[in-house]
Amino acid sequence: MKLSELINYPPDYLPEFFVQWDYISREQLSDLQTVLDKATREADMQAFLQSNPQAIVQHLGGGHGRWVIPQKRLGAEHVPDFVIGERHSFGFEWQVVEIESPSAKMFTKSGNPSTTLSHAIRQITDWRAWLRRNQDYASRPQIMSGLGLTDIDANSIGLILLGRRNEVDPSTSERRRQMCADLNIQIHSYDWLVSNMLGRIESLERAHTHRQN
Repeated sequence: MKLSELINYPPDYLPEFFVQWDYISREQLSDLQTVLDKATREADMQAFLQSNPQAIVQHLGGGHGRWVIPQKRLGAEHVPDFVIGERHSFGFEWQVVEIESPSAKMFTKSGNPSTTLSHAIRQITDWRAWLRRNQDYASRPQIMSGLGLTDIDANSIGLILLGRRNEVDPSTSERRRQMCADLNIQIHSYDWLVSNMLGRIESLERAHTHRQN
């Protein structure tokens, strides 16, 4: 049985990291597109996503909440760019996120993973190794001197964001899909965030129009 099934979590669980995921606007979407067009460093995207956490959770589906934790320290040696989570009827699910520069390449001209992508994958595998050794501490509630990442384990999905869609060679798509399946890591360009945000906004707008009619 999962720890989340044993503890009656209050509605303000990790309140400082809770995200109102449906509070999202076309202005935020425009801001993301502007940042992407100008950003040259990972730090630019880290700052934007910390200020606009809705942008990084639109692919999640848990109906009982979303959380975005920036630069959560895992022990003394590891600091993921983000740990994002959702809660549904089965408990909590977490993803560890590594972001890279929007100007980085996913693959070399010969179709091999770029140095940047290989580094990002190593980061996630290192975090998972730490979680394997420290799962009890990581998943234990903060009131019990843990990290409060309820139900997290070494099999948590990895998410890598780097580069732009128009820079990805379509011939590498199958290679990327296979890597995602083999490694349990989602690998996306930042334009994936744009698509997710637009889809959510359009869905909310349709629901609003339906209520008015």
